[in-house]
Amino acid sequence: MIQVHCNWLARVTGSLGANWQTTAFELDWRDSNNNRLTPVALLRQLIIAVVALFILLYAGNIGISLINTRTLVAEQMHVHAQDTATSLALSVTQDARQGDMAHLETLFNAISDSGFYERIYFRNLDNEIITDRRFEVDVAGVPGWFIGLVDLSAAEGRAEVTSGWVRLGEVVVESHPGQAYSRLWEVMVQQLAWFTLATVLVCLLAFFALRILLRPLRRVEEQADAVCNQDFLVQERLPRTRELRRVVEAMNRMAVRLRDIYASQLSLIQRLQTQAYRDPVTGLSNRADFDARLASLEPEGEEVHAGALMIVAIDDLARINDKAGRDEGNRLLKSVGEQLSEAVSRFPGAVVARRQGPDFSVLVPDVTREEAKELAGGLFARLMPLSGAAGDGYEVQVAMGFTYKEVIVRGSELLAEADTALRRAHADGGNRWRDFSDLDGTGEPPVLARPVHDWRAFIEHCIREHAVSLLYQPVCRGEGTEVEGVEVLSRLLDDGKPISFGIVAPIAERLGLGQELDRLVLESLAVDVLSGTGGYYAVNLCTSSLQSLDFLDWLDAFLAENPPLRERLVFEVAEHAMHVGESEIRAFQRMLARHKSRLAIDHFGLEASAFAYLGSLPLYYIKVHRSFIRGIDGSAENQFYIQSLLQLARSRDIALIAEGIENEAEWRALLDLGVEYFQGYFIGHPEAVH
Repeated sequence: MIQVHCNWLARVTGSLGANWQTTAFELDWRDSNNNRLTPVALLRQLIIAVVALFILLYAGNIGISLINTRTLVAEQMHVHAQDTATSLALSVTQDARQGDMAHLETLFNAISDSGFYERIYFRNLDNEIITDRRFEVDVAGVPGWFIGLVDLSAAEGRAEVTSGWVRLGEVVVESHPGQAYSRLWEVMVQQLAWFTLATVLVCLLAFFALRILLRPLRRVEEQADAVCNQDFLVQERLPRTRELRRVVEAMNRMAVRLRDIYASQLSLIQRLQTQAYRDPVTGLSNRADFDARLASLEPEGEEVHAGALMIVAIDDLARINDKAGRDEGNRLLKSVGEQLSEAVSRFPGAVVARRQGPDFSVLVPDVTREEAKELAGGLFARLMPLSGAAGDGYEVQVAMGFTYKEVIVRGSELLAEADTALRRAHADGGNRWRDFSDLDGTGEPPVLARPVHDWRAFIEHCIREHAVSLLYQPVCRGEGTEVEGVEVLSRLLDDGKPISFGIVAPIAERLGLGQELDRLVLESLAVDVLSGTGGYYAVNLCTSSLQSLDFLDWLDAFLAENPPLRERLVFEVAEHAMHVGESEIRAFQRMLARHKSRLAIDHFGLEASAFAYLGSLPLYYIKVHRSFIRGIDGSAENQFYIQSLLQLARSRDIALIAEGIENEAEWRALLDLGVEYFQGYFIGHPEAVH
C-alpha cells in the first residue's frame, strides 16, 4: 500500500509532457521508448536557457551587424579607391607628360604607406603598364574562418590622366580589404566581450534569484524523499507564490494521510503479532512463541547452543481465582512475570513465557552451568515474597524445575527434563526447586563445561594469540545460486577444536570482553578478505561494542584504514541491542555511512518495538529470526507475519532475509510469499573458502 502511494507521489508533484515528467527540483527525462535518461536540475536548465538565449541574441546581432557592415565597408572601399584614383590622376599629369617615372613611383609609394591599397599602376593609351606597384598588407590576428565568412572583394578605382584635351593614360587603384578585416574582427571581439560579461552578470543574478525562488521546490523535493522513506515531514513554512503554496499544501495533506496509513498498518501488524505470540494477561511470550524460540536453538550444522531451562509453577491458582477473584489471580501472574523478566534481563536472548495456566517457562541460552545454577537460585529467591501475595488465607506455593544442557539437541528433551524436575519439586512439597542433573544420577559435567574464571582465561588467550577461524555462509537471491553476500561466522580455537562464537559471545559480553572479540574478528577479516570474491560481508557486533566510545573510535579508524573492505561491510546488530538507545544507534549508523558501510538488524521479529526502526532508521536489510522460518510451510500465522513484514520492508526499500532455512519446503513457501533473499544450511553451508 505504501509503495503505491510513493509512486503516486511522483505523479502528484507534476508532469511536463508525455515523454518526460518532473518531481520537485529535478527533471526525469525519458525517450520515446520510456527509457529514463540522466536527469538535469531545474536550476541548471534555467541557467542553460539564459545562456542559450544570450548566445542566440549575440549570434543574431553579429549576423545582422556583419551583413550591414560588410555592405557599408564595400561601398566605402569602392568610393575610397575611386577618390584616390581621381586624385592621383590629377597629381601625375605633369609627370606623365614629361615622363618623370621616378617622381611617379615616389608618389605611388607615398600613397601605399597607408596600407589601404593592394595595387596601384599607370598604363598608357596603348594599354602598356608604365608603373606598377604592389603592396602586401598584413592581416595577422584575423582567423581564416572569419575572412572566409565576411569575404570582402577588392574594390577598384579608375581615372584618366589628361593634359588639356589630350589623354595620356589611366591610373588604376585596387584597394586591399585587410584593414577592413582587422577592423571588423576587432569590433566582433569587443561585442563578444561585452556580451560575455553581460551574460555572466545576468547568470549570476539569475542563479541567486532562482535559488531563492526555487527554495520551496527544494523543500518539496526533500519532503517527497522523506515521505518515500516513511519520514512523513510536514512543511510549516508555506511559500508566498500561489502555485507553489498549493503544491506544498497538497504535499502536506498527503504526508499526513500516508503517516496515518503507515501507522495504522504498523499498529495492525504489531497487534496481530501480539495476539499470535503474546500472553494476553502478562504480556510475555505464549507457548507457541516459546516453543518456536526453543526449537531455533537446536543445532544447525556446526552451530550449537548451550542453555538453561526452568519451569515455574504457581500452586492453587484456580483456588485463588475462585476465592479472591480472577483479577487477583491475574495480578499475581503479572507479578510473577515481572520478577522473572527482571531476573534474566542481563542475559541477551533470554525468554520468559507463560505456557499455560499457572506455569511459566524461562529459557536462558548460551550461559555456563555455573551462571545458570546461580541464576536459578536467585530467580527462585525473587519469587519467595510472592508466597502471600494473594491475600490473607491464600498461601501461594512456588515450585520450579531446572535443567541445563551444554549442547541443546532437541528442545522437547529440555522441556521434558525440566518438567521431570518440577514434578520432583512438587513431590517434595513446599516452596522448592530441583535440578534435573541431581536426579539422573550421572553427576557428570558436559565436555565443554567450565567455570566462569576458566572462560575468561580461555577468551583472553584466544584474543592474545589470534586463535580464531572464520567461516562464510552465503546469502543467495531467488531461485538461482547467485551469492549476494556472506555472513562471517567465527570460531574460537580450543587446542585446535573450534567453539562456536554463538556460545562464546554472550559469556564474553558478561565478562566485559565483547569489544575485544569484535576487534579480533574484524582484524582477521581484513586479512582474509584479500582473497575473497564479490558481495558484502556481514559481521555481527556485540551490544557492549555499540555502547563503547573507545570501540567506536577504533572502528572509525579501522574503516578509514581499510578502503577495500569498508564499502563491503554490513554490520548486523541483534534486535535486542536496539534498546541500547536510539541516539547511540543513529550515531553508529551515521559513522558507518561516512565510510559507505551499512547497518542491518539480525534476529528480527522477537520484539515488537523493533518495528519502530523500520520507519526511520536507514537499514540495508533485516534478517528474520529463524523461529518464524522453521516449519513456515505449515504455519499460517508465520506466513501472514512474514508477508506483512515484507510489505513494510519494501515500502522502506529494505531487503528482507530469511535465515535458518533447512529444507526445500520452507524455501518454497518463502518464495511463494515473495521473499527474495535466503540463508541457511539448505542454501549453503559455512565454508572457510568464500
